Amino acid sequence: MGIFSKRPKYALSDILKGLHNAVNSAQEMLQAQQVQNLTKFWQSDDGTPISQKLKVGDRELNVPLMSLVSHSHLEMDDVEIKFKARIGDVASHSFANKLESNNAMTHSDLQMEMEGIKATDDDVMEVTIRFKQKDTPEGVARLTDEYNKQI
Repeated sequence: MGIFSKRPKYALSDILKGLHNAVNSAQEMLQAQQVQNLTKFWQSDDGTPISQKLKVGDRELNVPLMSLVSHSHLEMDDVEIKFKARIGDVASHSFANKLESNNAMTHSDLQMEMEGIKATDDDVMEVTIRFKQKDTPEGVARLTDEYNKQI
């Protein structure tokens, strides 16, 4: 590397947004697979459940197949991501704070160097990010409950 070569720098906020997006995309994929697994138990033309006729004693039952199989699914609970980075620069930004009469408010973005870092370097920091799944917000749970009462 020459004396005037620059190492690329990445804003820590962009790194965090990218990691958050990756976790959200994986969660959406799991949800889509769960919906796909459930939809195969209904007729696509009229939405009636796919059923199997069973004879129990003298009675003949029309049992939905959905009730006969396990519906376990994968879910992300906690995701932990670790990486090492070096602070390469600090970029300051100002914007009008509408909550305080448009007074200028500043914030800083840490510009991180991610390349050429060795495990033995002592001027780097280890960043640990934990994404944790939270419970469904109460408002969404209430809407779901009300919807289910209508069925």
